[in-house]
Amino acid sequence: MKKIIIVLPFLLLSSLPLATRAQTVALTFDADMTSGMLKRLESGSDKSFYNAEILYVLKREKVPATIFLSGLWAEKYPQAVKDMADDSLFEIGNHSYSHRGFTKNCYSLPSLPDQQKRADLIKAQKVITKLSGRTPTLFRFPGGCYSTNDAKLVDSFNLEVIGWTLASGDAFNNNTQAIVKNVLQKATDGSIIVFHLSGGRYAPKTADALKIIILELKKRGYKFVTVSNLAKIPLKK
Repeated sequence: MKKIIIVLPFLLLSSLPLATRAQTVALTFDADMTSGMLKRLESGSDKSFYNAEILYVLKREKVPATIFLSGLWAEKYPQAVKDMADDSLFEIGNHSYSHRGFTKNCYSLPSLPDQQKRADLIKAQKVITKLSGRTPTLFRFPGGCYSTNDAKLVDSFNLEVIGWTLASGDAFNNNTQAIVKNVLQKATDGSIIVFHLSGGRYAPKTADALKIIILELKKRGYKFVTVSNLAKIPLKK
């Protein structure tokens, strides 16, 4: 069975002890889109669920990142998906098709019935592969909620489950400094940090916070890597 990196909660299970790694962090971004979000976008009540400035900042600072796309989001922003796929800085993962919770009571997400989970996964893989030209090998559950059976289902698609060790706190947060403080206080060697790509009222200050976080972590000697490369960092001698 494939290695699974999961949150229990906010603990990273890995084949390499963090103490032996070079000092690294992995920035990850979730591109969420539920059917309700899509309806608000199409009605004009929300203007966008794509904060393009985030990718601009990452490219400017030459910082690699892993981006988890929901299928609905990818379909709505196909050019953005292509731009990510064309840049070697970015690794693309699967974040389900409809961004529904795989368990009940997963924050405020609508739940995905068990009998629809396989079809949702298949559709997401097809959509993301078609639009990006890359076949995802990583999967992040919406909201980080899942059961043992859900993990087995994902594994059957040869997808590796990726959680996070540190939630940035950017969701629905208008306080840039609060996001910055949270990340800088908690970031450690080997951290997988989760942000959101949506912008708007869902993650309004992510790009602003990211500018400060990246510069400060660089000053502290951190190296940025994708999730897939996190476990490939040479051991310290």
